[in-house]
Amino acid sequence: MSKPSKLLIPSILSISLLTIMAPTAVSPALAAIKEAFPEISATQAKLVLTLPTLVMMPIGLFSARLTARIDKKKLLLTGMALFLIFGVAGGFVNDFRLLLLMRVLFGVGLGIMTPLSTSLIFDFAPDTQKRSKLLGIQGASNQLGGLVFMSLSGILASISWRYSFLCYAFVLVSLVLTFFFLPSIPPQQPRQGEQGKQRLSKKLFVLAFFAMMIFACYFVINTDLALFMDVEGIGDAKQCGYALSLMRIPAIIAGITLAWIMRNLKDWTMPFATLIMALGYVIIGLAENFAVLMAGCLVVGLGGGFALPPISLFLPRIVTPRQRTLGVAIIMSVAQLGQFISPLYTDLFVAGNSGDDCRMRFFVSAATTLAIGLLVLCFARTLPRKPLEN
Repeated sequence: MSKPSKLLIPSILSISLLTIMAPTAVSPALAAIKEAFPEISATQAKLVLTLPTLVMMPIGLFSARLTARIDKKKLLLTGMALFLIFGVAGGFVNDFRLLLLMRVLFGVGLGIMTPLSTSLIFDFAPDTQKRSKLLGIQGASNQLGGLVFMSLSGILASISWRYSFLCYAFVLVSLVLTFFFLPSIPPQQPRQGEQGKQRLSKKLFVLAFFAMMIFACYFVINTDLALFMDVEGIGDAKQCGYALSLMRIPAIIAGITLAWIMRNLKDWTMPFATLIMALGYVIIGLAENFAVLMAGCLVVGLGGGFALPPISLFLPRIVTPRQRTLGVAIIMSVAQLGQFISPLYTDLFVAGNSGDDCRMRFFVSAATTLAIGLLVLCFARTLPRKPLEN
């Protein structure tokens, strides 16, 4: 095999810029979309953000299965093409049902891309320390994507909600990098003596549940902040875009320092992260002006930057190397499902859409986040200390 290009890692990380931010990129335009389609409710408007994540779960699992037969690079390029076409197309429709269809097809492309973006790190970084560092940088890249695209989306949404969908055209950069600098990754054949099928540990699905709930809590800020600011008169779409984008700055710092944090806190990283995230949600829930709300967003961003990447780092302690692409797909797909259930979960506790109801949703997210952090700590104590082998 030829020596990988120096642009290989940037190519992989460019995909990470797109995956986590993708469903939420148009969230600053959510209130404007609801106004453009007056016949829909607030919960229906949120489907614009959450529907792609629902589609991503089965597509991500199907994509992981396809890697046993199809080159990963070809799958990625296919997903990027769907991402580009149907992501941008959402801004050109005049019927809400057609908009939801565009979001479904957009979710298909995103579902192909998301698990592969993380599994590529396991493919090209077999060393544990390097992998931890790259996963932290990947998390920072995810947040950097949010910083750039939320801010840009907020500015575009202040002109027209349709323009916010143009953010998805950035995938062209990643598509070019992947085409030229990512080597082909043919299906991995079983080694002689290995079984054709290996049973997945049930602990993988427990970990996937934790990932789903962390994402569900983190996603509340994307589904509820624009509506909360509108109801309370705290700000408009542009200010919401600034809040959602600037919260990525501490998240980027968290991702860059994650390897050092995990080296010192080890399995206590998750409780530490969820404590910070919960504090941020409490601040937002108590906010009466934009300055306090912005402070809460920054704290949530810091906690999210520490909480999201470590989920994948438990994976080598649960599944063998041959199972990791499928394991990553399960974790990421179920985690993305958390974005879909996010408003449904908070609706279990709060049904209305008044200012007080929006505040209560943030408090529910704070309590849930703390509980998941403690459960992950208990779960980690049941895992072996070293990665599994085939």
